[in-house]
Amino acid sequence: MEASPRAVSIEQPFWMARFEVTNAQFARFDPEHDSRHESRHGYQFGRLGYPVNAPDQPVVRVSWQQATDFCRWLSQQTGLKFMLPTEEQWEWACRAGTASPFFYGGHDTDYTPYANLGDIRLGEYAACTARGGYTKAEVLSNPGPYDDRVPRDTRFDDGHFLPAPVGSYAPNAWGLNDMHGNVWEWTRTEASDGRMIVRGGSWRDRPHRATSSFRLDYRSYHKVFNVGFRVIAKQE
Repeated sequence: MEASPRAVSIEQPFWMARFEVTNAQFARFDPEHDSRHESRHGYQFGRLGYPVNAPDQPVVRVSWQQATDFCRWLSQQTGLKFMLPTEEQWEWACRAGTASPFFYGGHDTDYTPYANLGDIRLGEYAACTARGGYTKAEVLSNPGPYDDRVPRDTRFDDGHFLPAPVGSYAPNAWGLNDMHGNVWEWTRTEASDGRMIVRGGSWRDRPHRATSSFRLDYRSYHKVFNVGFRVIAKQE
């Protein structure tokens, strides 16, 4: 949902990570973590999928509690105070001084230089996965409605289907990458029912769900296929 505009005050300076935490970085904390893969919708029930475990892809399927534990561990390793941002800190950093829906413009702006969103490439979900003894996949040229069922923005092609390597797109004016799209990011702000707020949208979301003010929430134990996080830090 779109958050209502309101005035906020950022009382203390902080550093924000330029990138979302990657699989390689999270593996330093939890070597057993598995971001897994995304199955295709096509034939053979997705027996061949796309891995999302590449070292430079953002880590996903981490709960809010795991993200918080990572921050605690990183604080111990470095002597700095790491944490998740509040949603106010996140939005302030995302906007980078702008008042438009996205730091790069409005809803009709070509986002392909700046964000990995739910674009025409989501059509790749519909694929025959039986090629080469289940080692290859071929995007269906005329898929049925049960295979090709993911809503998408067909105006643009941002070059990536699933989460892109962090930093693949141009940063905002403050040097922060992937604030819109790629993966949702946990914040340390709690919703009214005890769920935790996520911000930013993902590769699976059309632009209207990835504005500077759009928010969703999940239980702190949820491990969501398109939710990761980035950290902020301040000196003790």
